[in-house]
Amino acid sequence: MVGIKSKNWKLLCVLLLFAVSAKLVAQPVSIMKNKATYYHDKFENRKTSSGEVFSQKKYTAAHKTLPLHTIVRVVNQKNGRSVFVKINDRCARHGIIDLSKIAAKQIDLFKTGTTSVNVEVLGKEYEQIWKQQSEIFEMFERTNMSEQDQIAYMDSLVLSTGTAKNMAFSFNYYVRVGIVEGKTKADELLSQIPEKYKQRARVEKIYNESFYYVSIGPFASKEEGEDVVSELKQYFPVAHLIKKKYK
Repeated sequence: MVGIKSKNWKLLCVLLLFAVSAKLVAQPVSIMKNKATYYHDKFENRKTSSGEVFSQKKYTAAHKTLPLHTIVRVVNQKNGRSVFVKINDRCARHGIIDLSKIAAKQIDLFKTGTTSVNVEVLGKEYEQIWKQQSEIFEMFERTNMSEQDQIAYMDSLVLSTGTAKNMAFSFNYYVRVGIVEGKTKADELLSQIPEKYKQRARVEKIYNESFYYVSIGPFASKEEGEDVVSELKQYFPVAHLIKKKYK
């Protein structure tokens, strides 16, 4: 699959912001400079300060002073990679944020064990993004997206507090370009998708059938998906928006 140029992907990220609302502006967030480490496996299944049971598979963190249940974005100062976590435990040391292993993995923390990070304190309106960011990382892996483009995409999710609270971020919206019979025809349809969307396009076999879906996504919101449908209608008349449900 042909990759998109970095400058085009950054443009797409900007369009992602403005497609949802014409009033979006840069988010003024509170930023703390900390050192990041990650939890030892011995804490697995232990009760945290919030009362929740700790799991290395959940996007959570411990901090000495930040209020419990606060959503923050942790940005690795060395490589720009970031992850959203919820503070659900206490750390004994000042200036330290302890991450679960799954969160540490996303910012490439395993190589060094500790690194300097920016901790961006966000509002509760970002909880939906935090809950479903696994869908974003799955998209990164599935499309083999470059690290530079991943960083640009995550940066684009930090939106205006005033508008983000009124928007539904689910990452469950896809544009269904068409349904065709046979893998060859599906690949042909896939090749016709505009270059800027190819990294987000996929072919999916309908269970126990010889037909295939060709779709683009996921998109951060219904509004963004609808804008893409409008753009693609001239090329794919049957293009329409779908919402996938995840248990």
